Amino acid sequence: MSPVNREEVAPAQENKGRSNWKRWQIVLSIVLLGLLLYFFYPLLGEIKAAANLFRTAEWIWLLVAVSVQVVSYGFLTWLNALALQPFAGEIGFITLAGVLTSMAFISVAIPSAGLSGVALRVHLLRKYDYLPEESLFSLVVESSLELIALATVAVIGVAYLIQSGGLNTLSIIGLVLLGILVVVITWLVWRVLSDYERSRRVLDKSVKLWNRYGERFASLDFEDLDQRLIFFTQNIRRYPRSSFLKFPISAYGKVILDVVTLGVCFRMFGYSIPPATLLVGYGLILTFSGVSALPGGLVMTEAFIPVIFSRLGVPGSVAIAAGLTYRLIAFWLVRFVGYITWLVLERRT
Repeated sequence: MSPVNREEVAPAQENKGRSNWKRWQIVLSIVLLGLLLYFFYPLLGEIKAAANLFRTAEWIWLLVAVSVQVVSYGFLTWLNALALQPFAGEIGFITLAGVLTSMAFISVAIPSAGLSGVALRVHLLRKYDYLPEESLFSLVVESSLELIALATVAVIGVAYLIQSGGLNTLSIIGLVLLGILVVVITWLVWRVLSDYERSRRVLDKSVKLWNRYGERFASLDFEDLDQRLIFFTQNIRRYPRSSFLKFPISAYGKVILDVVTLGVCFRMFGYSIPPATLLVGYGLILTFSGVSALPGGLVMTEAFIPVIFSRLGVPGSVAIAAGLTYRLIAFWLVRFVGYITWLVLERRT
């Protein structure tokens, strides 16, 4: 096949691969919607009781929840500031927080599996002299660290379950083996990434393997990926040593305070939720919102939160009231602020 024809076919194959993934995501969302309706049906009788809870709610806890969420977003902003540290651009802390909330808004306003948020990040940070590659690299660093923090919180929740006798022996053995596997994979990945030549060999073999069996989805260009690998390894070394202590503090600070926000929402309605239930429920919320075809698990997560916590033993009316309050603060309020900050940042030259 001529080079011209290959260039014409590659985008079509890439679009087909994305279309297939989108189709499977929609199918999975429909299945989850069916399960949601099945499990939420018993809670319909609790809606009136949940409405009554708002009349007797301790509203001071709402202010506490909003304040905790603001601090949580401050940690997220700090994490992004650390990720941008090696680069020549310059952006203020408040302005960077505005960029992050704008990304959250646009990801919902223009559903695109997060790509609209990434594009807006590149666009806005370019105003502050950050190159597109630098914006993307810092996003990968931030997202990876946040993912590790989220996984840790989920593991802690499982540990609470084990301690309380909520898991049988077979489940515990399976989780231990899974934990060992994760540790081994993490060590192997670090061993590869810490050495450029080793990384390049792995990349070369991976690209050849993919182009042999997965080319019908999308063809990979080794030279292009190698340049990205060089960019990645060079910039990892540019971080000061102090950042490797600040990175986990900022990532875990963001996630832990988000969990605290959820717990405060339960306290607002007079319910002290056990830590194990809170952590396990939080992990399940992330799982279900992540597989939804809609951005941020839109609509489905609002209904899944009460279902999750009611299945974990929380009274149905409390689960509904606290779940909706948490989504209002952690999801909708952030996007509302993001709309305003987006308008402000777009006017800046």
